[in-house]
Amino acid sequence: MIKSNRTYLAQFKTRTANFVIKQDHIREASVGTGASTTINAILRFQQVLFTSIFALLVGCSYTGPQSTIHSEKETKHILLLSGKKTHGHGQHENNSGISVLENLLQRQTKANFVTKIFLDAAWPTQSELDNADAIVIMSDGDQNHLLKDKMAEFDSLLEKNSDLGLLFIHYATVPEGRKSPDFKGTYFNNWIGGFYAGNSKNRTLTRWTHIQSKLSEHPVNKGVEPYTIFDEIYYRMEYVDSIKPIVVAETFNQVPTFYSNTGKSKYERDRNQVASFLSELERTIFWSFDRKGGGKSIGTTMGHTHSNFWMTKSIRKQLVNSVAWISGMDIPEEGFDALDLTEDQMMLNHSLPNKHK
Repeated sequence: MIKSNRTYLAQFKTRTANFVIKQDHIREASVGTGASTTINAILRFQQVLFTSIFALLVGCSYTGPQSTIHSEKETKHILLLSGKKTHGHGQHENNSGISVLENLLQRQTKANFVTKIFLDAAWPTQSELDNADAIVIMSDGDQNHLLKDKMAEFDSLLEKNSDLGLLFIHYATVPEGRKSPDFKGTYFNNWIGGFYAGNSKNRTLTRWTHIQSKLSEHPVNKGVEPYTIFDEIYYRMEYVDSIKPIVVAETFNQVPTFYSNTGKSKYERDRNQVASFLSELERTIFWSFDRKGGGKSIGTTMGHTHSNFWMTKSIRKQLVNSVAWISGMDIPEEGFDALDLTEDQMMLNHSLPNKHK
């Protein structure tokens, strides 16, 4: 029968106590004899030996919290890319939004996200692209899209690194050339499972709406509470059949405060139009897509208004969960941490009022 470390430890304590008593007796008996020096040396050696064994047994017998701590957190390398500023203060804050996300990732405790950020349309080196586990793009679309001159290059990267995760936020879901009547959006269909078209052949819409989120049973929604948000959101996206909804917009009957009748009228028009959409796919504004090569992608059409988007705790959790999911991590049941943001953190790389490049 194999004895436990605790049994050996108890026996060792008893033996050590007996040894100390016997050691004192030997010392008393040896006083005045010629052998005292040798005996003391032997006793010192035995004491050091017993002390070392005791320390080893104590370490082996401890089964407290340390035994449940992973020796090393999972590490993922994330590239965060933003496009140049084109809209007014507080809108399409690509540099700031991508900086807020980097801050959230760097402060996570359940995983180790090694991030590198590229502002104002800066582009990573080939080595950085090859070593990445996921790429997040928050950029304007159309002629200002970060990938407009790199479509074939980016497609080759995904063929080479088939497991590379992708997350496209808001206007980044709008490819250049989409207004052409014969535009097919092949790259975006293959990369993120859809795109915003807005040409004469489809019904893609941009609408200011105050919505209630309907959350699906998706790993990205672990630990996420339903939320409301007022934002400029894209609806009726051109999706491929295999996308999986993460958030479906439901009408939220609470009218925001407007400073003009024009704004209020536009909002009421948009709200009523979106409320008429019967298909949940028409109202899907956050989705995932499993690429043919094995990679995972996510897109969301929210994110026009910086403060509304990033101040929503559930959205912060969804985005951190999204980065983890596309990079191949398992999402804990409670999700990753949404974390609070200070005013300084919210305003990282934010534009100045009435000024943008």
